[in-house]
Amino acid sequence: MFNKDEKIILKGIGGFYYVRTADGIVETRAKGIFRKMGITPLAGDRVEIEESNGDYVVSHIYERSNYFVRPPAANVDKLFLVVSSVDPDPNLLVIDKLLAVAEKKSAKPVIVITKTDIKHCNELIADYRKSGFDVIDLHGEPNSLDKIKDEINGSLSVFSGNSGVGKSTLLTSLGIEGLETQQTSKKLGRGKHTTRSVEIYEIFGGYVADTPGFSSLDLERSEPIMKDELASLFTDFAPYIDCCEFRDCSHTVERGCAVIEAVKSGRIAASRHEDYVALYEAAKELNEWEIRK
Repeated sequence: MFNKDEKIILKGIGGFYYVRTADGIVETRAKGIFRKMGITPLAGDRVEIEESNGDYVVSHIYERSNYFVRPPAANVDKLFLVVSSVDPDPNLLVIDKLLAVAEKKSAKPVIVITKTDIKHCNELIADYRKSGFDVIDLHGEPNSLDKIKDEINGSLSVFSGNSGVGKSTLLTSLGIEGLETQQTSKKLGRGKHTTRSVEIYEIFGGYVADTPGFSSLDLERSEPIMKDELASLFTDFAPYIDCCEFRDCSHTVERGCAVIEAVKSGRIAASRHEDYVALYEAAKELNEWEIRK
């Protein structure tokens, strides 16, 4: 979590980086050394700035706890996955891939289910809660918006959701969407920017990254996971992984697999294991050298 004395990049656009300081927001550029090092400052970066020839520059970027390629943001504490119960129906494979991505990035996932006033989603909610995830039923439980605000408090959060799931409606209900033009023009003294970018807002005692044009599929496609690391990212598998008969167990079809036995006994949701197997088969096609290109 950021503290009030830290300098944080709230937005980067057109080579300018807007840094929140104790004295207000300061427009900066990045020192040339970052370009030589192949480092691009990101929204969410903790930084130091210094004055140079009457302007301010970002002179140091502190070590990141994590960063995402898309949306380009650093030091994300929580990833909200907004999923609708209907129109579109939940895509469990995408959800489970994103949960694995969140675990890989050490960002706490929070699942928000929308449209349960149209179609209930009790089985999905029960399965993910049994798997140890926080699930908020937006239309089916009291004070759901307050629960989301409590999750935002003290964290930098990113909201992910595909078209039609109700992410924009949720953000508007929270008072998040539509802040961009208002705060940019007031605090930065500039007109509306035509280029949309990640921008971070202070709200509900925390920070929310506004990520225009970003969807769950963007995140899923931009964060590859290798097959050898996948099992460790399914946190509900953790109690069983070391109990398998064979040390190199893939937890897909092997005899003596403790994970498979846990699925059969209902301790692990069958849908979670099915998606794990599908993701494992897809990950087998990935090569480290292709990812690093």
